[in-house]
Formats: sequence, C-alpha cells, structure tokens
Amino acid sequence: MKTRNNQLQVSFKSRKFGVILLLTIITSVAAVKAQISAPGSPAFSLDVNELLKNVEELPYTPGKAQLKEARIINKDEPLKFAHQFTVNYTPDNSGTWTQLDNGTKVWRLLISSPNAYSINVIFDRYVLPPGAKLFIYNTDKSDIKGAFTDANNQPSGILATVPVRGDQVIVEYQEPAKVQFKAELMIGAVNHDFLGIHNLKSTTSFNSSGYCNVDVSCFDQDNNLDVRRAVVKIIIDGQELCTGTMINSAGSEAKPYLITSAHCYKLDASANTTLLYFNYDVPYCSDIIEAYPEHTLSGGEARVMVNELDIALVEMFNMPPAYYRPYFAGWTLNPEPTGLFKAIHHPWGDVKKIATFDGTIEASSFNSYFNRPYAQVDNFHWRVAQWSTGTTEPGSSGGPLFDGNNNFVGALSGGAATCSSPVNDYYWQFYKAWDQKTESNQQYKAWLDPLNSGVQSLNGANPYEQQAFVRLSNIEKGDRPANSTLIGGGYLSGHNGIKTTAYAERFDGIKKATIKGIYLMPGKSPQSSSQTFNISLWQGTNEPETMLVKKEDIALNSLRANREGYLEFDTPITVNGSFFVSYEINYNNTPIDTLAVYYAARTQKSNNTMLAYHQSTGWKYASELHENKNYSLWLDVLAEAVVYGDTQIIPDTRSEVVIYPVPTKGNTLFINSGGYFIQTVEVRDVLGRLWSVATVNQAGENLPIEIGVLPNGVYILKIRTKNNWLSKKFMVE
Repeated sequence: MKTRNNQLQVSFKSRKFGVILLLTIITSVAAVKAQISAPGSPAFSLDVNELLKNVEELPYTPGKAQLKEARIINKDEPLKFAHQFTVNYTPDNSGTWTQLDNGTKVWRLLISSPNAYSINVIFDRYVLPPGAKLFIYNTDKSDIKGAFTDANNQPSGILATVPVRGDQVIVEYQEPAKVQFKAELMIGAVNHDFLGIHNLKSTTSFNSSGYCNVDVSCFDQDNNLDVRRAVVKIIIDGQELCTGTMINSAGSEAKPYLITSAHCYKLDASANTTLLYFNYDVPYCSDIIEAYPEHTLSGGEARVMVNELDIALVEMFNMPPAYYRPYFAGWTLNPEPTGLFKAIHHPWGDVKKIATFDGTIEASSFNSYFNRPYAQVDNFHWRVAQWSTGTTEPGSSGGPLFDGNNNFVGALSGGAATCSSPVNDYYWQFYKAWDQKTESNQQYKAWLDPLNSGVQSLNGANPYEQQAFVRLSNIEKGDRPANSTLIGGGYLSGHNGIKTTAYAERFDGIKKATIKGIYLMPGKSPQSSSQTFNISLWQGTNEPETMLVKKEDIALNSLRANREGYLEFDTPITVNGSFFVSYEINYNNTPIDTLAVYYAARTQKSNNTMLAYHQSTGWKYASELHENKNYSLWLDVLAEAVVYGDTQIIPDTRSEVVIYPVPTKGNTLFINSGGYFIQTVEVRDVLGRLWSVATVNQAGENLPIEIGVLPNGVYILKIRTKNNWLSKKFMVE
C-alpha cells in the first residue's frame, strides 16, 4: 500500500537542540505493534550502559492556568494535550552507535521528559533505505512502535509518530551492513503529553468524555452503520486532537481524502503531521473494554484549507490498509437534508461516540466565541438546536454530521452544547462549501468530483470491496464480558488452581478463509510481568486437531487489562472448514502472573464455543467444567477471502429441510425438519455476523423460529442437528 520516493524534498523547520535522560531498562520479549509497520523487533540485547553517554532531559511542568485552560469546554479550537520541544536530533549529533556481529549498525537515542504521560516524536527528515528499520519504545518495553521502514518514507520527508506511554522513550535505528544509501534522519520535535492522552479515560468506563455521551457501538449493536468506520481520531503536529471523516470521491480511483475543519490546522504544512486513528471504538457495547488503539496512518497534503469558512480537505499520502477495514463516507449536496441526524466524534480523544438530533437543522451564521473569522458567508453553518441524545466536546472539532441516509452534510466548527445543556452546535454546510469559492484549493468539487460529472450525491463505499476483511466473532448481541474465579483459585479463562494450560475458541460456518490475526480482550494482564504466552491456529471438527501455525513467546505485558489486544501472525494462514484459535499459558514462574481473557456466559442462548485444555483430560468444552453454561471467549478473528457455507454436512437419506416463507416480511420462520432432530438454529448475515440463536430440540413440521427484526437483505439460517450443520439462505423484505 505504501509509496516510496527517494528524491524527497522538504524544508527543515528551525528547531532548538534538546537533551536526554537515562532510566533503567527492563528487558523482555514483546509483541510489536504500531502504525503501518513491518515485522521485526528492537535490539533488546544491547548494553543499556551505552545510553549513559548522552544523559540529558527535556523538562516541562505545565502551569495550573494552562491545565485549567486545556480543560475548558471549547470546541472552536483543537484540544491541545502536549507541549512541543523544538529539537534537532540526528544520528550524527545525538545518541549512541553499536555494531552487531552480523554487521548491522544500531543507533539508539534515549529521550526523557519527566512526568510526561506519553511522548511522541516528529521526524522533520525521514528517508530510510530498503532493509533498514526504526523502532520507538518506552523503557519497560510495554509499548513498542515499529518496525518503520522505507515503506514509511513520505513525499514530504516528514513522519509523525504515535504517542508512546511513559516519560522516557528510546528511538532505535537499525541499518544493515550493506544499504543503497545512508539514511536521512532528523527528529525535529518532541511532544510532552501533559493531559494524559492515554489516561483521559477512567478505569471503569474509559470515558473521559461527558456522562451523556453514547458509545457508537451501543447505538449500532447490529453493526449496520458502516459510516462509523469512516470517522477517525486525528492528532496534528503531535500536540492537538480533532475528529475527521474519510470521504468518498467520484473519480476513477479511490483517494484517501480526509475531510475536517480548518481550525484544527494552524498551517497548511501541518497536514504533513496528520496522524489518523481508525476503528477507535469499543468492541461491542461494553463499557469496560477499550478499543485497540494502533490502527493509525501518518502524513498527508492539504488540498483544501479555507480558514474563513473553516473547511479543510487533506489527501493522505497512503491508502489505509485493507485490514483496517476502512470506509469512505458518502455525501449529498441536498440543501434540505433530513434526519435522523448523527454526529460521530472523539470527545476528549475518547473512543468513538455518537450524538443524535431528530429535528430540523437550520441555516445559521456562527460567531466563534474565540473571535475566529468564521461565516464570512452568511448562514454558512447548520445549527443543531438541541441534541436528542449525547453532545459534543473538545476533540469533537471537525467531526461529521450525517443525515438520515448516512450521508455527510457538514463538520463541526464549534458551539455551546454540553451534557447539562446540549444546545446550539454549528456545522459548516457541505453543499455551500462544494463550490462557494472558485479556486481548487478553496472548494471540494475539484477534488471530490474531478471529472466534473455534476453528481449531486455519492454513496459511501469500502475501497477494498473485492478484498474486504471481516471480523469473525461468536459474541452475540447483548452478551456481557465475564471473568469468573474458580473454586481453588484463579480464572476460568486463564491461570488457575487446577493449572489449565490452554484455551481455544471454535469457529464454524466457514468453508474457507485467510486468517491475518486475532483480537482478544484480556480481563487480567499485569504490566509488571516478565512471562510470555503462545497463540495457535488449528483445524478440527469438535476440538483442535491439526496445528497450522504457532506464534510463541508473546510478552504478557504487551497486553493491557480491559483493552482490546491485536496479535498478528507472521504470514496469513488459510483455513478450510471449522477452525480453532488457542492461547497457551505456563506456570513456570513463582508467583504466577495472571492472564485471563473475558468471555460470554449464557444460560438461555446456545452458542457454546469455548474449550479448555488440561494435561489429564485433554480438550473439554468449558460448559462441561463450570456451571453448565454456554461460553464463548471474547476472541475475534481478522480474516479475508471468507467463503461461508456448510462445513460439516454429512450425506443423509432423510428428506431435505425446508424453511418458509421465503422471502419473509415477518419476525418468524417455519421449518419442516425432514426427519432431522434440530438442536439449535443461528441467523447470520452474509458477512458471518451472528444476529440470533434459537433453541429447538425437536423434529417435526411447522416448527416456529423467531428471527427478530432484521434489516432487508440476505441471511443464512445455520441449523445444528445431532451430527452436523445444515445451512439455508433466506431473504428479508
């Protein structure tokens, strides 16, 4: 997906020299995760004392007035969370070089800014040769970004990086013995996080935002609101937070356009430091599990930037990868859009929220509370008189307003709305910004309709429709995460007194798929641990039988309790039919550091997919071991090229199972079982998402199956008999 250009031109910013400080480093093996990155790991075996040669620091203490100002409810400005140090760090003037036995040269630079919640760096010059790698990580190695490679070279020569937790970070560059050219590296800015971008959320709900905000995952529990995937959190110049939208265009090829508000940017050049977070919303409707925060994209070029209208369009240098599951929002030039209006946004940089308005938006002139020169065109903004649910807050700036057809109609400039008084928010009007100005860098038409087709509206789209990734899960609507303890101590899904050593989740209904990685939701994972665990992918029918791949020695402290973790296999693996994903733990250390993964436990629903392994018993379903409930691990699979269908159909002399009426317009289907004894029935959509499960436990004719209220479309009825699965397609009209 990345483009590369060795002939990069950039004007260096004027930065002052900075300093660094030492902290003791704890070695461990960690899972590497970052913005678009390549395989690899830092050289953890190198002597820590080498870093003592350049011990200096970047001290910063925010004043009380500054902290108070940062917390003011102000949406007319981006949310500033960091103080920027202007520096000039290069491999020639800073850090320490070491040569490995294989000829690889390693440059390491320790940067310290005491009491920072996190640190991020901006490379004013980043040009790497093929084969070279760069990492950024904290001193306990619990947060590792990279490997960055020549694939991260940008046309601007600038690279903004993701904040790393803690007040000390190490920048490590690895250059092979033979390279095409010498790398060009210059760190021009170091940003000290004084608000706590990773800690704005409370430990119980992850919500730093107001009490009235609604998680988009709770509003859209059926995962039908594709446009939510178009909304991204933005960090600009390593210091400021806003919200934006990936927007669709009517050209012949998909372009990674970000639409937002101009007040998020100080200068057009700031677009080079744009950093986007995709999919930062809680998995399912859960207030205890934070989203995986590492699907990021860095660097872009301003195409539209008009301060007096507050409109902006940035073209990112690279397309978001297919495995980010991006979506480009549709739009309309309708001057009278209708609701239900939806504002999806990242208040205070929090996980994705949604506010709704079921009234009529009206044209209005917006006078910024901070004297910004908005609305030089009269009535250039939509006014949301009073939110029906939710509100907007600092960090929501630039966030989209969607109409009842989920089309983009404007972006947030500011307003007065709060949880206690959710009134008077203002969004600039997309249809007026379309061609209000004639110059191409001051209008949207030139970029979103480059062929001048005259299109008045455009549907949203997945730019990778033909190679779409999907997230497979056995978690059902309404499930709540559980983490039960056992008699004798420990957890049902982790370390325990009976020394269960492995757990697995079964996935059915798949003829074929290519597995890239897994998401798992740990309820327990100590950050001080030096233990490791393994994950494996298996084929099998009723239990794991044939191991396809095993990823070993993953650092336990690379996972954080109550945060979704993502673990990727080194190469994608193809499965055929039912498969299992397992994680293996050990009891080698004393005391044992506890890992436990959340699961769903059900008494009424029948999805039963969690297994546990003990040396004395082998694999057993968790329902056989504890409370006779049906369990599913909160462990999802990221897959592409998925072919759904019957995976365990056994030829039989009995007559065919019949379902009717098809198509259906109601909430009930009927089954003639054809002599089969039907145990359970699942309703899934064509993407494999589970909508409902019904227990039948009988054979016969005219068996009623409640399917609930389903959106129009094609669905699969998965029927489990005593010995096999059967599948039937049906349509809802």
